[in-house]
Amino acid sequence: MDVLVRLENVHFSYGRTEVLHGIDMDVPAGMITGLLGPSGHGKTTLVNLVVGALVATSGRIQVLGETAPPRKMKTSIGYMPQSDALYEDLTARQNLRFFGALYGMSRRDLDAAIPKVLDTVSLNVANDRRTVSAFSGGMKRRLSLAIAMVHSPRLLILDEPTVGLDPVHRVRLWQGFRELAKAGRTLLITTHVMDEAANCDDLVMLHEGRVIARGAPQEIVAASGKANLEEAFLDFEAREADHA
Repeated sequence: MDVLVRLENVHFSYGRTEVLHGIDMDVPAGMITGLLGPSGHGKTTLVNLVVGALVATSGRIQVLGETAPPRKMKTSIGYMPQSDALYEDLTARQNLRFFGALYGMSRRDLDAAIPKVLDTVSLNVANDRRTVSAFSGGMKRRLSLAIAMVHSPRLLILDEPTVGLDPVHRVRLWQGFRELAKAGRTLLITTHVMDEAANCDDLVMLHEGRVIARGAPQEIVAASGKANLEEAFLDFEAREADHA
C-alpha cells in the first residue's frame, strides 16, 4: 500500500513545552485517515507540520515523497485550516478564481472546476449573489473547503472541516469525502466528533500529544473490548494515564 504521508518519532515544542511526543503514523493513499482527539491535544499542530506551516523539533516527516516542509509538492496538497482565510469583499467564485490561479490553474480549468466544487459544498446558489462578508459562518467554512479542493489535489488535509455546520451539510460533506476517496484521493481529516471518526478508513487517536490507538475504527473498538468508539477512546485514554 502506498503511503503519502509518514511521520517517524516526531516531536514538537512551543518554547520549552513539548506538545507532540514521538508521533509515528502513516497516511495511506486513497483512504480517509482521521485524527481524533480533544481540542488542544495536538491535532492542529500535527497537520501544520505536515503542510510545512511548522517545523518539527525532531523526527522525520515525508509528504508525497518529499521531506517536510513539502515545497516542491505544495500544488499537490489541498489544505483547509481551522480559521477561514478568505477575501470577504469578493464573491465565492472570485475567491476560488484567485486561489486557483495561485495553484497554477488556467482559466479553462477553473471554469470547469468551480461549478463542481461549489455544488459539492452546497454553495451553488449563493456563489455570485453576494460577497463573502455576507456569508454565515457555516457558508464560509464550506467555501474554505471548496478552495482546498478546487485544484483536485492528490492529498487533501482538512482541519475540523465540519465545525459550525448543520447536520445536513455535515452528512453531505462526508458523502463527498467518501466519493473523493473512491476516486483515488487521499484525505487526512482532524475531528473530535465520534460519529465522523467512525466514517474514516483509518483512525489515529491522540491524547496530550501522544498516539494512544490506531487502526480501522472497528478494529480499535474490538481491541478495547468496549461497545463503541467513544468508550474505546476513554479506555485507551485511561490506559495511557496508567502508564504515565
